[in-house]
Amino acid sequence: MSLKNVNHQKRSFTWSMEKPSAKDYFLTVFIFVVCTLIGLLFQKLNFTDTNIVTIYILGVLITSIVTDGYLCSVAGSFLSVFLFCFFLTEPRMSFKTYAVGYPVTFFIMLISSVLTGALAAKLKTHAKLSTQLAFRAQILFDTDRLLQNAKGETEILDVTCTQLLRLLNRNITAYVVENGTLSEGKLFSGEKEDTEDFLIPEEQQIARWVCENRQHAGASTHHFPQAKCLYLAIRSGDNVYGVIGIPLQKETLDSFEYSILLSVINECALAMENAKNALEKEKNAVMAKNEQLRADLLRAISHDLRTPLCSISGNADMLLGNSDRLDEATKHQIYSDIYDDSEWLIGVVENLLSITRLNDGRLKFKFTDQLLDEVIAESLRHISRKHDDYKIVTDCEELVLARMDVRLIMQVLVNLIDNAIKYTPPGSVICIRGTKTDGKAQISVEDNGPGIPEEMKSHIFEMFYTGKTTVADSQRSLGLGLALCHSIIEAHEGTLVLTDHNPHGCNFTFTLPLSEVTLSQLPII
Repeated sequence: MSLKNVNHQKRSFTWSMEKPSAKDYFLTVFIFVVCTLIGLLFQKLNFTDTNIVTIYILGVLITSIVTDGYLCSVAGSFLSVFLFCFFLTEPRMSFKTYAVGYPVTFFIMLISSVLTGALAAKLKTHAKLSTQLAFRAQILFDTDRLLQNAKGETEILDVTCTQLLRLLNRNITAYVVENGTLSEGKLFSGEKEDTEDFLIPEEQQIARWVCENRQHAGASTHHFPQAKCLYLAIRSGDNVYGVIGIPLQKETLDSFEYSILLSVINECALAMENAKNALEKEKNAVMAKNEQLRADLLRAISHDLRTPLCSISGNADMLLGNSDRLDEATKHQIYSDIYDDSEWLIGVVENLLSITRLNDGRLKFKFTDQLLDEVIAESLRHISRKHDDYKIVTDCEELVLARMDVRLIMQVLVNLIDNAIKYTPPGSVICIRGTKTDGKAQISVEDNGPGIPEEMKSHIFEMFYTGKTTVADSQRSLGLGLALCHSIIEAHEGTLVLTDHNPHGCNFTFTLPLSEVTLSQLPII
């Protein structure tokens, strides 16, 4: 703390003793000319000399306020005595005086003026320093807040350099480590002058040395002192995230500016480390999720596909070994079981292939304009043979055209209808509706089965989620159908929602964008 105070005092003294400008000289002369004119007026009005001396002391105060440093106020103190003695004492226009006490008056006036000017200049200097310290504190606070909200190393570096530019009022060069190597330099400049020489190959080579050796280098250091900039590594521990360059051609940094610079760079390094850790954490979370999905998929396949495969294998073995002893009705039932199990396996494989291609971005969409009633009718021809045990009705408006990949939308309809068949008892009513609603084509699949419990509704479109509902034929779904449907409808810029069907049952409704074509352009499936 004491070192900082000493530096403040040294800087203040240096700042105060700087050479006044021509404007400061002009203001000083002008102020004391006005004070002299006021003094002459006071003499004509028979005011005492004390009043006139007060006017000159006021002039010294005003000079200290409107000019920089001590020099003008001290010079004004001597000038006030000179003008008072020359113009306002008898005999005028000379430095002689008839009064015995005037030399003492002049001396006291000089001492008072010098002290008044020095104190006023010192107060002004302290006020400027206080303003500067408050500004720096605000910059540090803003830097901390902005770094907390910054995303990614590039944005963090931009925030840091912008704040350093405001704080130090100097150009800033910045480099960031990308894939283990230092990137090309970037200049942050608040001046219009040419500053391209800060990014010349020699300067960039010094920045790379700083990155590799994790040491300060450049101007005002023992390493590469001929450089135009002082280079500091942005590092946390052994990790280097970038390099900051501060031009030091005209003046060096005092210890207070240097400590603030290090504080900002350390905050930048900490923010970059946090961003890196957050990115790694996110990657690990994604990898863990992918591993969980793979584990769920393998577990579901090994557990749930074994039942239909064993059934197919057992039935085929029975036909091979005991075909002569089986009657036609039994054979027909075995053939039907083999067919149903193989159809279920085909549907599972189709869903697996589709959802894998969709997630990998390899699924190619072929959008065409299709009539809803024709798409629904074609979908019904692809559903399980078990639909004979259910009452399936359709209610579709005529000439409703929608923009879709017809193959994928048919897969959505087949999955939704098969889902209704699986989870509703035989004899249930399944209704497929197609309407034009709110500027979109809307298709809904309704059933009057037992419905879905509330605790399952929020997970119904998640992959591999099957809930605790038991399927009538004891086969469990892999939990891919509804997840696939949801992804396909989202790719069509539509929505798929689940609502309750009164008085009981489920209603799956999805939307598709409408098409506008003439009747001569109506498609034929």
